[in-house]
Amino acid sequence: MDTSKIDQALARLDKALARAESAAQALPNGRSVDAAEYDGLRDRHDQLKQSVASSLRKLDEILTGMPQ
Repeated sequence: MDTSKIDQALARLDKALARAESAAQALPNGRSVDAAEYDGLRDRHDQLKQSVASSLRKLDEILTGMPQ
Protein backbone atom coordinates (compact mmCIF):
# COMPACT_ATOMS: atom_id res chain seq x y z
CA MET A 1 0.00 0.00 0.00
CA ASP A 2 1.48 3.34 -1.07
CA THR A 3 0.98 5.95 1.61
CA SER A 4 3.37 8.54 0.21
CA LYS A 5 0.61 11.06 -0.59
CA ILE A 6 -0.80 10.75 2.90
CA ASP A 7 2.68 11.08 4.39
CA GLN A 8 3.27 14.21 2.29
CA ALA A 9 -0.06 15.69 3.39
CA LEU A 10 0.76 15.02 7.04
CA ALA A 11 4.19 16.59 6.60
CA ARG A 12 2.56 19.70 5.12
CA LEU A 13 0.16 19.86 8.07
CA ASP A 14 3.08 19.60 10.50
CA LYS A 15 4.91 22.43 8.74
CA ALA A 16 1.78 24.61 8.74
CA LEU A 17 1.25 23.98 12.44
CA ALA A 18 4.88 24.87 13.17
CA ARG A 19 4.49 28.13 11.22
CA ALA A 20 1.29 28.99 13.10
CA GLU A 21 2.90 28.27 16.47
CA SER A 22 5.95 30.33 15.54
CA ALA A 23 3.78 33.25 14.45
CA ALA A 24 1.75 33.06 17.66
CA GLN A 25 4.90 33.15 19.78
CA ALA A 26 6.23 36.12 17.82
CA LEU A 27 3.21 38.27 18.73
CA PRO A 28 3.97 40.89 21.35
CA ASN A 29 2.22 40.41 24.67
CA GLY A 30 -0.55 42.83 25.49
CA ARG A 31 -1.43 43.68 21.90
CA SER A 32 -5.03 44.84 21.79
CA VAL A 33 -7.35 44.15 18.88
CA ASP A 34 -10.23 46.42 17.95
CA ALA A 35 -13.71 45.01 17.42
CA ALA A 36 -13.60 45.09 13.61
CA GLU A 37 -10.23 43.34 13.52
CA TYR A 38 -11.47 40.78 16.03
CA ASP A 39 -14.54 40.05 13.91
CA GLY A 40 -12.35 39.59 10.84
CA LEU A 41 -10.03 37.25 12.72
CA ARG A 42 -13.01 35.31 14.04
CA ASP A 43 -14.44 34.90 10.53
CA ARG A 44 -11.07 33.76 9.19
CA HIS A 45 -10.71 31.30 12.07
CA ASP A 46 -14.13 29.83 11.31
CA GLN A 47 -13.23 29.45 7.62
CA LEU A 48 -9.95 27.74 8.44
CA LYS A 49 -11.65 25.48 10.96
CA GLN A 50 -14.19 24.38 8.34
CA SER A 51 -11.45 23.83 5.77
CA VAL A 52 -9.40 21.68 8.15
CA ALA A 53 -12.46 19.69 9.19
CA SER A 54 -13.30 19.03 5.54
CA SER A 55 -9.73 17.95 4.80
CA LEU A 56 -9.69 15.62 7.78
CA ARG A 57 -13.00 14.08 6.68
CA LYS A 58 -11.53 13.45 3.22
CA LEU A 59 -8.40 11.95 4.77
CA ASP A 60 -10.56 9.72 6.95
CA GLU A 61 -12.48 8.56 3.87
CA ILE A 62 -9.20 7.75 2.11
CA LEU A 63 -7.88 5.83 5.09
CA THR A 64 -11.16 3.97 5.53
CA GLY A 65 -11.01 2.79 1.92
CA MET A 66 -7.42 1.51 2.15
CA PRO A 67 -6.76 -2.19 2.59
CA GLN A 68 -5.32 -3.04 5.98
